[in-house]
Amino acid sequence: MTRPPPIGGPVKPTPPYAKRDRFFGPASLKKPAFIGSNPSDEIDKDSFFKPEPKDDEIKISGAEVDERLPRSNWLLDDKVLRPVPTYYPLEKSSRFVTGASAKAIASKISECCRIMSVQAEYNHDAGTAALKTIEHVEIHIALWRGSGPKYPECVIVEAQRRRGDAVLYHKYCRSILDAADGDFDVEEFHASEEREKEHCKIAEKMLANQKHLKKPAKLGNKTIQPDHENSLLALEIAASLLKKDRMDARQLGMESLCLLTDPARTGIDTALIASRVVLTGSAQDESCDDDEFVPEELGIREAILSLVQFGRLAEDGGYMDELESDDEDAAHRHPEEQEHNNLLHNLALAVLANALDVLENHGSKIAAASGGGTSSASVADAFLSESKEISSRDLLSTLLSALGSAGSKPHDACLSARCLGSLCEASKDARRRSKEMNAKNVVATALDVGKRTHVKLETETEKVLTTLEKVDDEQE
Repeated sequence: MTRPPPIGGPVKPTPPYAKRDRFFGPASLKKPAFIGSNPSDEIDKDSFFKPEPKDDEIKISGAEVDERLPRSNWLLDDKVLRPVPTYYPLEKSSRFVTGASAKAIASKISECCRIMSVQAEYNHDAGTAALKTIEHVEIHIALWRGSGPKYPECVIVEAQRRRGDAVLYHKYCRSILDAADGDFDVEEFHASEEREKEHCKIAEKMLANQKHLKKPAKLGNKTIQPDHENSLLALEIAASLLKKDRMDARQLGMESLCLLTDPARTGIDTALIASRVVLTGSAQDESCDDDEFVPEELGIREAILSLVQFGRLAEDGGYMDELESDDEDAAHRHPEEQEHNNLLHNLALAVLANALDVLENHGSKIAAASGGGTSSASVADAFLSESKEISSRDLLSTLLSALGSAGSKPHDACLSARCLGSLCEASKDARRRSKEMNAKNVVATALDVGKRTHVKLETETEKVLTTLEKVDDEQE
């Protein structure tokens, strides 16, 4: 008599990050938002920075033997772990960890999240964690107590993808599960990031070399380079998407601008044009005679400033004035709409940070094309002045306010630090005004948060502090 096939279909091969004997049923079943039905299982945000015992220091693979890592942000006791519920199918992305306590495993996962700059909200009482990467990938981590013949005496670490890119999820998931098993190599992780940067530089050089092989196009009596024409067309499409009333269209438009302003993704020529649109509001190159294109109608700069300053767009996709942003309906906005606005706000900060990075590295080209001077300082000063005229708010004050919320929104704070650092590096007036706003104390507080939870935030705030110190040197 043949054995009937297992429930849920035949056994599928396990992914590379799972052990061979760790298949626990189909992973396609929908999981609840939080493990368990008790309302107390919700993430406790107030205990995110709760201090831990002084004697709790955990080592992690890949660090020096005598190096002591920062104290854990996930304070977990073995007693709070729950057994796997009956008929609950574990995800394939699960690990059995033996020979280690739940406290040690939680500390390793916490340190791994800090190194990868993953925002984490820990539930110390339920043994769960809600993670969010800088690419907006949301991951749910649950620790279970293994028992019985099916699950031997061990700690089960389960990871679930809740939202975001699947490829990026598997990248982060492998690192988190390796950290729980004690196999996360910090040096290899940093080396892989350096390799990605080198690959981006090689791709940028290849794009620059291909530019010379393309034949220019004719527009009337004028000659237009193909890359320039394609860049203007891409900006028009992104601007039209921002003006639509659908959430997905606006998100796609902002994601397109993130790519267009990144030299490693689109090449320096396209990034220069897109950054000039974001900072000056115009794609016209004043150094050449091109009157056919009217960039003032795009409205990209106004949309970026509206999202950065007020956190949302107007109904027509334009900038939101101060009266509209402070209405009574803002407090009663639907949670999904508020979540969407937070995503657009983060993307707008990323676009602005990319554009200011291009200004910092290629400021003379943008200044010459905009006709406002010959240095990046002139473009930065004009951008700060015009942004205040458009939104009636000081951009530097807004960026410092985002840095002050580093504890709850570290990804936004990291992008704000990038923007602030580039502005202060390019403009002496920005450095002086930042010091008058007590920027050093705000940045120092964000630096403390970065050292504890977010390596990228730590790196960017250190750069800002170094730039702000130039104010004192100039005054001396």
